[in-house]
Amino acid sequence: MKRIAVSTAAVASVLLAASVANAQQDARLKSIVDEVNQANQIAQASQQKIDGIADATAKLAGDYRSVLKTNAGLRAYNAQQKRVIDNQIKEIERIKNSIGQIDEIKRQITPLMLEMIENLDEFVKADAPFQAEERAERITALRDLMDDPNVNDPERFRLVLEAYKAEVQYGRTVNAYEGLDDTGRSVNFVRIGRVGFYYQTKDGNETYAWDSKGGKWDRLDGEYNNAVKQLQKMARRQVPLDVLVLPVAAPEGK
Repeated sequence: MKRIAVSTAAVASVLLAASVANAQQDARLKSIVDEVNQANQIAQASQQKIDGIADATAKLAGDYRSVLKTNAGLRAYNAQQKRVIDNQIKEIERIKNSIGQIDEIKRQITPLMLEMIENLDEFVKADAPFQAEERAERITALRDLMDDPNVNDPERFRLVLEAYKAEVQYGRTVNAYEGLDDTGRSVNFVRIGRVGFYYQTKDGNETYAWDSKGGKWDRLDGEYNNAVKQLQKMARRQVPLDVLVLPVAAPEGK
């Protein structure tokens, strides 16, 4: 019995020792597991941090590429704007030069217009005396507007040109009107451009033609009375234009 008890005690001792050893091993194992878990948590946190840094880096890289692209666009835009500004500077200089020339032209335009009016006056006086009052009044009006401070040079020049156009137009039209001859009689005048200028008494018995060389009226033979009367009707649009036989001034040779 005693030997068995000893054996039992030994077994108990061994079991106790084993139990203690197992408890220590479990404690160590738990400690290791805890350390591993902690390491995993640290690793996860580190990975998350790395992922965050990687995302931030990628974003920065994208932003950098975008900035580079924007900068390239800005450089191209700035270069284009510089060319525009350079051209504007050149245009400003050209305009300044033009303004200087305009001042010179303005100093010359007034004498030119005065000369044009004088030339027109001389031309009208040397021309056949048709619508003489109307043409003289036009020239007088031109002289008056040259002294009018309320009329600027462009408007003056336009009106001078209009007067020249009116004189040109006379050479392209047929016109009939009533007026007074040199003796004060009321007669009918008729003009074919500047080729022929005639007048006829109201009774149609006397017909005259303007002699541009002599600067006087010549009485025509009675055979032209009907032709001049018909010409008046044509000028007044009372009959269609037709061929007429009339004396005209021969063109002067060179």
